[in-house]
Amino acid sequence: MELGPNEGWNVRLDELTTPQEWARVYRSLFGLPYVHVTTPGFVVLPLVDTIAALNTPEPLGALILDELVGRGIPGPVLVRDKPPRRTFLAVFDGYPSDERLELLERNSVDIGPHRSNVILPTGFGRHTHEGRWWARAPQREESLPLLSEVVAATEAVL
Repeated sequence: MELGPNEGWNVRLDELTTPQEWARVYRSLFGLPYVHVTTPGFVVLPLVDTIAALNTPEPLGALILDELVGRGIPGPVLVRDKPPRRTFLAVFDGYPSDERLELLERNSVDIGPHRSNVILPTGFGRHTHEGRWWARAPQREESLPLLSEVVAATEAVL
């Protein structure tokens, strides 16, 4: 896919080579705020302000993604192989109630702690340097779902 001149890029996504290029694409093309490169060279998305991450075991994560697709609000979803988990990126709109948090915890689902980071892959294939890949990559001009919507979808499949 070619990036047009309005994005300030003139390269193909499959030609991106440096973490800095990937960070810029995640920020400018996909609208993920605050993405930056760490000293070891990882591209990270800080969980601050309005960004949240819901982490699930892999089999449950696949069901949640199907539920979100059915609701028309899938958003970007990362997969990590070791341990096998999925991470759903969302807009933070408040923490669930204590009862809902307890249900999530019983099913090995957690909400990434505020002020932590999510490592983003520097590639769209299944095998990346970071050991993470996109089950559903971010889409141009697509909003992230609300955390409450991802929690509701999670509860629907439990």
